[in-house]
Amino acid sequence: MSRITFVTIAGKNYPMSFSLGASKKIIEKYGGAEKMKTALEKAKDAQKIDMITELLELLIAQGCAYKNYFEKDIPAPDNSPVVDGKWAPLPREALEIAVGVYDVKELSDKILECVGNGSK
Repeated sequence: MSRITFVTIAGKNYPMSFSLGASKKIIEKYGGAEKMKTALEKAKDAQKIDMITELLELLIAQGCAYKNYFEKDIPAPDNSPVVDGKWAPLPREALEIAVGVYDVKELSDKILECVGNGSK
């Protein structure tokens, strides 16, 4: 079982990881992964967009950190967001620019997949 779930944004495959660090932040904000999942499913429009971008930023940052710490000697595929030999996460502002409204459902599913994989 891989610790990493990949999501494609603006043509690049970003790694996402539901690590202890991500879990801690989700517990602090939502009370746990299940409550976050429920909140994501019930959220409307702008609130859902805010949740998606916040969760993507967190999970991608954790995925890039994982790759940089533990898989730095493994060659990255061509469509990876690697800059100067390091996996580079996307800040919230870039996510808000790159992601379209029609991407929200797919990205929500990817977030839930990542959390599910990290919880196993």
